[in-house]
Amino acid sequence: MQEEKEKPVEEFKKIKDDVSELKKKLGSLNKEKEDWFNKKSEIGSAIKEKINAVKELKSKRNELTNKVKDLKKQRDVLNKKISSNITILKDKKEEFKGEKKTVISPTRIKSEIEKLEFKIETEPMNRDKEQGIMKKIKELKKQLTEAEEAMKKGGDLRVVSGETDELKKKANKIHRQLQENADESQKIHEEILTKSKEIDELKEKEEEAYKKFSELKKEFNSLNDELKDKSKKLGDQRKAKEKAAKEQQKKEQEQIEKTFEEKAKEVQEKISKKKKLTTEDLLILQRMK
Repeated sequence: MQEEKEKPVEEFKKIKDDVSELKKKLGSLNKEKEDWFNKKSEIGSAIKEKINAVKELKSKRNELTNKVKDLKKQRDVLNKKISSNITILKDKKEEFKGEKKTVISPTRIKSEIEKLEFKIETEPMNRDKEQGIMKKIKELKKQLTEAEEAMKKGGDLRVVSGETDELKKKANKIHRQLQENADESQKIHEEILTKSKEIDELKEKEEEAYKKFSELKKEFNSLNDELKDKSKKLGDQRKAKEKAAKEQQKKEQEQIEKTFEEKAKEVQEKISKKKKLTTEDLLILQRMK
């Protein structure tokens, strides 16, 4: 009989202890779960920042790539013109190889012509001598024309040569700019690859954190369901215990009332028979009144 009374009490205490333990576990589990969720969120934010950084880097790289393309076009145009000028210079130099030995300064030729013309005008001479000088003047004038043409060609060559030198300077400058932009573009490209690798690594960590969070959430929900079940049982047992206590109290009260009624009858009989009343009888009589 005593064992039957103690059994519900022990069961109630066990469930109560289980509920307390489950609450502790849930609190700890919830903290761990939220920590993993926060970690996942932090990693997600870091991924977004790196993705935005990669977008900016790609934009810069594309700008540099377009600059490189434009500079290459400019360089190609200059190199084409330089190549054309070099061909012209080579061809002209070949033409002048035989002429350089016979080319006389136009100024010297003009001076010689003037001297001869002055001689004709100022010195008396016979016809043959005058004709000889006139022939010499004619030859010199021919040489003057050739010399002037040669000088003009030489001047043209100097112009082409000077233009070619300027074009080379421009081409070299553009090449340096092109190389600088290409190097910068390559650095940015390598930075993009590095950040892309970091993003992939972070995504793996984010997936791992989310997986851990999901596992803990599942475990949390399972324990929470168990807690609800235990709490319901605890509540049911508490209600049953309260109900049993009330019933017991009611029974005890009924027993007290029954005992009192019996005692009251005994007192009534004593009074009717004029028997001596005890202190207990007097108390019962007082309560009856």
